[in-house]
Amino acid sequence: MGKIKEFFKRKSIKTALTTSMLVCIISALLLSLSLSSICQWGQSRYYKKYQIQFGVSDPEIVIGFDKKDDEQKGSISYQTLLNLMDHFTPTDWTVYNILGFSSIGVYPICFIFCIVATSILFYKRHMQKPLAILDHAASQIADNNLDFKIAYDKEDELGKLCVSFEKMRQALQESNEEMWRQMEERKRLNAAFSHDLRTPLTVLKGQSELLRQYAPKMTAEKVSDASEMMHRHIVRLEEYVQTMGELQRLEDIEIVRQPVTMDALCRQLEETGEAVWDEKRFSYEVIGNRNSDLNIDMAIVMRVYENLLANAVRFAKEKIKVSAESQDGYLYLTVSDDGTGFAEKDLENATKPFYKTVRETDNEHFGMGLNICKILCEKHGGYIRLSNRNGAVVTVAFRQ
Repeated sequence: MGKIKEFFKRKSIKTALTTSMLVCIISALLLSLSLSSICQWGQSRYYKKYQIQFGVSDPEIVIGFDKKDDEQKGSISYQTLLNLMDHFTPTDWTVYNILGFSSIGVYPICFIFCIVATSILFYKRHMQKPLAILDHAASQIADNNLDFKIAYDKEDELGKLCVSFEKMRQALQESNEEMWRQMEERKRLNAAFSHDLRTPLTVLKGQSELLRQYAPKMTAEKVSDASEMMHRHIVRLEEYVQTMGELQRLEDIEIVRQPVTMDALCRQLEETGEAVWDEKRFSYEVIGNRNSDLNIDMAIVMRVYENLLANAVRFAKEKIKVSAESQDGYLYLTVSDDGTGFAEKDLENATKPFYKTVRETDNEHFGMGLNICKILCEKHGGYIRLSNRNGAVVTVAFRQ
């Protein structure tokens, strides 16, 4: 029974239509033959009724021969003693003729009826539901409402069309979500940028006012100090602008995945780690098969890794640990250090643009490292996670 249901579920519309038409033709033929036989039987009942009434037998076959000279001719004819139809009552005559006409007319009527009935049943069984689903889906998409699912249980042509519509809906939803994410990210970035510009602009404004009003009365040393301070903040503003430009370029990066082995990746990770921090202990661990195949954008992975490593170097006391693992279609890299770790506030906000963690005390960094890692990971179909375990732990994932 299960196999039969599965067959009908997978049956194409072309096959279903062919089957329906064959059933329609056979049904129409059987129905018309049955009704025609009933009509002919009704006619014979009326005729026999008058045969009995007038004592007339069935028509007889009469064969006649005529011989003239050497030529012989013959004829065959039906002969009855009485034309019974002349004695039919008007009602019987009408019914008899209707039955005679119907015995022929039922053929086109039955075929038309079966074709119409088959068309209606075929539409209701194979087309009504999927067309209604697709119509509803098109209306929802036109209204920019993508929070729904398109589901149809059959696997015929319309079922495949429903699957294609669902894929299109998912793609549109993901595109919209990505667009909204970028817009929100841009808003946060602009807000953070505006906030961080206030300090250098305030300093520049104050120093310029000071020089404008009191420059003639100030010593050369004080003028030099003021100009030096202004220069530092101008350089800082330039660096802010460069950082904003870099973020814009990050949004435009295209991910180019290429096959690479875990071993080749590991060699690059180890070499980079040892080159960045050769003063203290650096440990590296591969979880799983080192010879497994990966499908990643090596440049993106290495850029994220270098950012994480640079952060770890700044905050580690004695050691940094790096681990790599390929699992469930993702490449996972974890960089941990034995520093003070992330504060509770940092765990939520450290990946935001221009955010400086509690443990950062210098002004040389803009707080963009983890934000850049987050953008690149998401571009690669992955994510970044922050946690604490005897120090800071940062895990990044890249979809292969």
